[in-house]
Amino acid sequence: MKKLVLIIFLVGFSRVFAAFEVDVLGQLAVSFGVPIAQPFYTNTSGTSGSNRTKFKGSTEARLSGSVQIGYQFPMTNSLKGVGVFCNIKIEQFSIGTSIDNGKNFLKKEGFNLGVGLATKFIFGSINSLVPRDTIIGFGLGAKVLVPTKFDFPSPIPPVITPYVDLFVEQRFFVARKLALVGGINVGIDFMIHQFTDPYGTSLFGTYGPYMTAYPTLSIGLNIGLHFGN
Repeated sequence: MKKLVLIIFLVGFSRVFAAFEVDVLGQLAVSFGVPIAQPFYTNTSGTSGSNRTKFKGSTEARLSGSVQIGYQFPMTNSLKGVGVFCNIKIEQFSIGTSIDNGKNFLKKEGFNLGVGLATKFIFGSINSLVPRDTIIGFGLGAKVLVPTKFDFPSPIPPVITPYVDLFVEQRFFVARKLALVGGINVGIDFMIHQFTDPYGTSLFGTYGPYMTAYPTLSIGLNIGLHFGN
């Protein structure tokens, strides 16, 4: 029932504000994360020595959803239009780091709340049985961590993640202002790790002072609805 009310609201929004467009998208992705750390050395007595501790990244599944509200500037010839959207997203946050040659594994989970801009270049269909558009675009923005699990330190240090998305989408129109959307998204995140907050806590526990960033590469599938022209 809630989904039906949301669809009715978005259709009504696209009719009242005809110049604006709305995309509601979900994404299932696989992310590859590799920590960037300063090398440090320990020995069995806990003092500095010659044994180097190694950090390894991990592969994680990621679920996310986004609402994009924007405007399409009409063009001519093969380019139907250029859309500029405000992108509000929420996604599953998961980082995994193995240390000591993979003997120990640290994992943190929560949610990221992101805001950014997405630019879409829209190409109209030619000789297609179903009216459709092909979209090539990119997005820029930043995300902040919203902790939801008990394994996070308290208080949580600030975690900001700038991101870049590259995507290709297809819109299949089932009505004049309603289309099904499917696509492929490639994203790059660069989590800026705050070593410690004033209380000395860190996402990486005692290894936090050695972590500087946690970049990830994600590849995923987008599916959703488009409301507008």
